[in-house]
Amino acid sequence: MSHIDGLIVRELSSEEFPLILPLIEKQNAKIPPVELRRRLEQMRFHHYHCIAAFDGNRIVGVAGYWLGARFWCGEFLDADNVVVDESVRSRGVGKALMDWLEGKARELGCKLLVLDSYVTYARAHKFYFREGYEIVGYHFTKTLNP
Repeated sequence: MSHIDGLIVRELSSEEFPLILPLIEKQNAKIPPVELRRRLEQMRFHHYHCIAAFDGNRIVGVAGYWLGARFWCGEFLDADNVVVDESVRSRGVGKALMDWLEGKARELGCKLLVLDSYVTYARAHKFYFREGYEIVGYHFTKTLNP
């Protein structure tokens, strides 16, 4: 497939954040939409940032990001929920999102661009490897029962 001509990637204002929910809901189909909306509202207060790829007026890709610093790596940009609409996958949308995030990380003086990817997303892993990412550790989680 060919790349999408005229694709525009830009940062969303916090008021525009709900525009990402249709793609986020597809990516997280097991989580009720009302819960995803609630979580998005909470994420605003934790300095969440979001970008979107537009094909005309249609959002065809989204990615969130967080900024931080850690002892082991210094300043970093953490890409979160990189989602491309299934109808335009393999047409440069994911690359455009990741290029935007890398540019932002460099602009902010970050030493590292990091991301988590579900272990079952083999196609995404191939993409990230092609883009120069490497696996350097494990992301452990522990569910805390309420």
